[in-house]
Amino acid sequence: MPLQHIYAPSSTSQISLSSYNTKSCSRTELTVVGPTLNCLPTRIISAWDSCSVFLQSQFCNTTPYTIMFGPDKCGGNQKIYFIFRHRNPLTGKYQEKHIRQPAADLSRYFTDRQPHLYTLRLYPDNRYEILIDEYLVSKGSLLEDVDPPVNPPQEITDPHDTKPADWDDRPRIPDPMATKPMDWDEEAPELIPDPAVQRPHGWLEDKQPFISDPEAQRPDDWDEEMDGKWEPPLVPNAVCSDAVGCGQWEPPSISNPAYKGKWSPPLIKNPNYQGQWSPRMVTNPEYFEDSQPFQMSPVAAVGLELWSTTGDVLFDNILLCSDITVAQRWTTNTWGQKQPGLLMQLLMATEQHPWLWALYVFTVGLPAILFISFMWPDKTFGPPDQDYCYKKTDKPQPDSPHDPEREPGLWAHSENTSSRKRETRQANRKADLEQ
Repeated sequence: MPLQHIYAPSSTSQISLSSYNTKSCSRTELTVVGPTLNCLPTRIISAWDSCSVFLQSQFCNTTPYTIMFGPDKCGGNQKIYFIFRHRNPLTGKYQEKHIRQPAADLSRYFTDRQPHLYTLRLYPDNRYEILIDEYLVSKGSLLEDVDPPVNPPQEITDPHDTKPADWDDRPRIPDPMATKPMDWDEEAPELIPDPAVQRPHGWLEDKQPFISDPEAQRPDDWDEEMDGKWEPPLVPNAVCSDAVGCGQWEPPSISNPAYKGKWSPPLIKNPNYQGQWSPRMVTNPEYFEDSQPFQMSPVAAVGLELWSTTGDVLFDNILLCSDITVAQRWTTNTWGQKQPGLLMQLLMATEQHPWLWALYVFTVGLPAILFISFMWPDKTFGPPDQDYCYKKTDKPQPDSPHDPEREPGLWAHSENTSSRKRETRQANRKADLEQ
């Protein structure tokens, strides 16, 4: 699809692409947003399963591109590719620069069978942003977050520098004055039989645990010249089934206390140590500094590279512009119109985060309870035709004289006792004040 060259100094540009999978009823939209000074992406690549094969009569997979951007699924790896070709001002050659992969988990966008919008934004200050469904998943700088870096190092190691023959880079060396002790036995084994263990009682050392099958017969078609000497198969010895063990008995092995291993002299500090050698640094003859890598090659076309094992994948809505407001308005008027409502989005979010159900219940239930409590505070308790029907307040309520559980005699005695105690306390306090 040919496009005119677009020059947008210090501005924003966008490319948009939609895809449909008619068999799986999934739809994906790819949007590339990028502010550039003098260029726009040449080719948008959306590789779902592997590398790409795209061609037209004069626009094919060998056509030089400016930007590759889009989702890529290779086996179990899900990635968002953003690659741009940078021109070396000294040699004139182009080199691919790859941005770092987002740290976010992108598997959901490849497995939920829902339409998605992929966005790339480039800014004149060399910043980039990658969004999926208008959600930021990656951001960085074209000068710092690409591999290999846009600008080569100012200094490099001298390829012609060699390590001197007498350079000693050993920090520690064997002590030349050390000698092996006279009692050091290098031939002593590491493990020896345990002398404290004896053969168990009942061990049949003269019996073998396996014997030749007495019922086996040589096959009629066995040819000893071709097949070798025939031997019957081995079967477990029935005599050993009731015994502790059969065959030659060997005690278990233990560590040899006399074992010391091969002797070697101790290490001491090397008096001739000169440090770790490294070649000297020289000025990089291929050094250059490009402070504006977002100034890329002009754009003549936008296309797709696609190689997929999933059939009926369609792409549309390719948008490339130099104004981010245009991109946002287009997103709202196209892709945004096809998105589910807020309620449906909240319900769909519970598929990825089931704990949201508890938050929804709390958010909806608490206001409802508070609303009922404040709107109907005069609710009475008990049947309205009874004397104990009253409002729920903090004011003390008198006891009903018709309380069947009340005992008049006991109650009166309790009140008289309490009254005498109060009078006694008051008299004591009055006496203390007079003193």
